[in-house]
Amino acid sequence: MKRFSSPKKRPRKRPAAKSTAAKSAEEKAWADFVSWCKARNLTAVPTNPWTLATYARWCEPHQRYPALAKTIKAIAKIHTSKSRKRPERHPMVTRTLRLIETRARTKKKTKDAPAALFPEDDIIGTGKPEAPKKNTIKKKPSPTTKKKTLKGLSAGPKLISKRKLKD
Repeated sequence: MKRFSSPKKRPRKRPAAKSTAAKSAEEKAWADFVSWCKARNLTAVPTNPWTLATYARWCEPHQRYPALAKTIKAIAKIHTSKSRKRPERHPMVTRTLRLIETRARTKKKTKDAPAALFPEDDIIGTGKPEAPKKNTIKKKPSPTTKKKTLKGLSAGPKLISKRKLKD
């Protein structure tokens, strides 16, 4: 009788060892985050997602987006090893990183576009001068129409009429 042999076990792939430069970059990112938190009396471990999002916004003018994303990933990795929480997955943090990324993209697009010294209308003329625009008189709104008031935060509490108590 033949015995069925189990399928050959595949050797498990080990994660590639990180270089000392990558490890030191992660440690530097973590040390910078901890010192930033201490300067503002915030807790680094366990960190609040708001703290991580605020740190990302604070780093935005100092770092480009790819470096900032690596910094947040490094902080998240070390934070996960110290506590089981994953603050970088919180919607507030992901939304903040998306916002920073879109800002970086629009900033790059405006940098790539050549700067115009003069408006296009001034350079390329059709030969016919444009007629001057007539001054339009703005009509004042009639007193019967009410302006819409936007609700916002008020400076004081809502006034409530007090009931008279029975004697």
